[in-house]
Amino acid sequence: MWMSRRLAPLGQAFRTPLSALLSLATLALCLPLLWVALHWLVLSAVWPWQPAALCQSQTGTCWPFVAEKLNLILFGTYPRDELWRPVVTSVLLCAMTVQTGLQMTGRGLPLRLGQTALLWLLALGLSFALMAGGVLGLAPVDSIRWNGLPILLLLSVGAIALAFPAGIVLALARDQDRVPMLARLAAGYIEIARGVPMLTFLFVGIFVLPLMLPPDTRISPVAATLVALIVFHAAYFAEDIRGGLHALPAGQAEAAHALGLPYATTAGRVLLPQAIRRALPSIVNSVIGAYKDTSLVVVVGIHDLTATARMAFSDPEWRSFALEGYFVVGLWFFVTCAFLSMVGRQLHRHSPAR
Repeated sequence: MWMSRRLAPLGQAFRTPLSALLSLATLALCLPLLWVALHWLVLSAVWPWQPAALCQSQTGTCWPFVAEKLNLILFGTYPRDELWRPVVTSVLLCAMTVQTGLQMTGRGLPLRLGQTALLWLLALGLSFALMAGGVLGLAPVDSIRWNGLPILLLLSVGAIALAFPAGIVLALARDQDRVPMLARLAAGYIEIARGVPMLTFLFVGIFVLPLMLPPDTRISPVAATLVALIVFHAAYFAEDIRGGLHALPAGQAEAAHALGLPYATTAGRVLLPQAIRRALPSIVNSVIGAYKDTSLVVVVGIHDLTATARMAFSDPEWRSFALEGYFVVGLWFFVTCAFLSMVGRQLHRHSPAR
């Protein structure tokens, strides 16, 4: 039975003459690409234990470049003697993301929603404390030196974790009809946020938000960017959740009202659990988009993985190995987005709408 389930997609690929022809054509296109990748990655590669001078005469991957510049690509200009802090931060945020994804698909640790939310708040607080220092005897590190993988994870995970509850509030505000003005304000905010490019929000967060704060109040570029990302992505989460609310039968809210349940109880105990479950596949899709869009912060001077990879091959000795630097970045995004896509497929497969 297990083998038959594994071979089912293969059978569908050759179920009809047309599908078989398309499958063979796709295979014919992929095989040359796989051969080129194998040749570049393995057959013609220079391995880390070989002299780096061989990279000039070989056409494959220069793994000595990756080995020497990996710390710079992953952690940028963070102080070398404090590298354990971004390493712990990255591992902690990745572990929480994996746990949450597995939990959503029925695996992972059996935690309640409140416990997961509390763990996320603790993880984010500890991550910022580790990166910033100044507490528990840790040396302070200015946010300008938070580069590479930790800043990518902090901004993307932090924005998603905080924008999601904001999106729930916006969705409920827009969907209710007891306070029409509140519904109009929520709808206006959502439509404006979805109609303006994210770069506009980033520039507002970096250059306008500090001007709106009281005098002598300083906000770091990382915090300002995080606020901009939260404000932007909350609108998209709101529409995902509102779609889940509209997919519920009208009798759900009517039955709760007939029982005399207040609106807060109806929304929190009856409507939202079902709406979020129905909207989970689209929510995961928004999460993947938000995660990838975080790389745009490079335009406002924050050095994510793409910028630190550029730092690595800007060294005159390694200037001709940009492909290797971007390969590391692309591999990271491919693996992480593949995990998120797997979560989305599992949720779609078990969605009540199917």
